[in-house]
Amino acid sequence: MAIEDQVRDFYDNEGWQADPAADAVYADAQLWEDLRPCAAEYVSVCRRKVLDHLPSSGERILDAGSGPIQYPEYLEYSAGFEKRVCVDLSQRALAEAQTKLGDRGDYVNASLLELPFPADHFDAAVSLHTIYHIERDRQEAAVRELIRVVKPDARAVVVYANPDRLAARLKRVPRRSRDPGAGPIYFFAHPLAWWKRFAGEAEVEIVPWRTLNANESRTLIPNNALGAGVFRAVLGFERAVPGLATWAGCYPMIVLTKRCPG
Repeated sequence: MAIEDQVRDFYDNEGWQADPAADAVYADAQLWEDLRPCAAEYVSVCRRKVLDHLPSSGERILDAGSGPIQYPEYLEYSAGFEKRVCVDLSQRALAEAQTKLGDRGDYVNASLLELPFPADHFDAAVSLHTIYHIERDRQEAAVRELIRVVKPDARAVVVYANPDRLAARLKRVPRRSRDPGAGPIYFFAHPLAWWKRFAGEAEVEIVPWRTLNANESRTLIPNNALGAGVFRAVLGFERAVPGLATWAGCYPMIVLTKRCPG
């Protein structure tokens, strides 16, 4: 099965199913998010870090691989924009997103490899936890599409994964398998140095988004007041030494600012 078909099938049939017995939480979140009360403040702050790199207002913002816009903080990214254009392989994702955005959104069933928009079209773009689900040799094309469709001086913000962090090296495998047949969906993360290839088209900045993945935090951090304090300490670490936090963290944020022609 082609990788895009695998990802589409997973999310149409499982990932974006909401479980009424679990407060209507999507299966994706149950698999890959730390939903415990001790983590709530930390994960909310991390989601809002994207806002630090987006304009407060504009005509159009692209959400590339939008999913159902499953967390309330994700809605904030487009609060000051006239339109949020959601692009996803999953029709279920787009239907769910429409229940949250209504006529403030446009909903496009398309691949990130061939975005159906002209160049210089968007005031900003976001793509969270999506690029690493694209086949390893095609991820570059997807990133170049993001850069192509944003306006000069506009930013595309990508939440990616860091395969070179110490924890990943010790475990030998990242959060989701590199083998498309070994896990629910395909995953491959390039080393962070890989992002330098886009320096000709965009200024590339890599900053910390989140240090631990959910499996790690659920294993290492207790669900009590002490655990909440540990999460606050992790957040303090990310703020105090962002360079080290980026190198050591599970999820970096790649901020691509499109260069002006000439």
